[in-house]
Amino acid sequence: MTETPPILVVAGVIKNGDRVLITQRHDQGDELGLWEFPGGKVEAGETDQEALARELNEELDVEVAVGGFLLETLYHYPNKSILLRSYLCESFVGDITLHCHQAMAWVSFNALSQYTFSGADQPLVKYLQETYQKQQQQQEQQQEQQQQ
Repeated sequence: MTETPPILVVAGVIKNGDRVLITQRHDQGDELGLWEFPGGKVEAGETDQEALARELNEELDVEVAVGGFLLETLYHYPNKSILLRSYLCESFVGDITLHCHQAMAWVSFNALSQYTFSGADQPLVKYLQETYQKQQQQQEQQQEQQQQ
């Protein structure tokens, strides 16, 4: 039996100050009602960045500036595997309109763990929280050094 290659998916971590945008899937289809970072499948001939810009425009009605690569994870569901590549998006233009989700929230990095995320997004949540905590610790250390 040949193994089916993973589906290549991109996700955008849309940042606004110290908060990020998360979206909740509809209560139908895969991953019912779970939270995720918006994005979608990479189509043939697209770069990750092109796919992410297209998906965010289709799903949220916004134009984004896709920034740096954050994390790649492979997640195995019972019926498929997802290779998720995530990118930071620090700016967007437009008023967010939900076309593929039932809800959205701007959430601080610390509060991400209060939401139930899809399996493929969970490693990204952990990565973001660890990275944010390290940045906070570095800033606190710098402030302490400046006060001395």
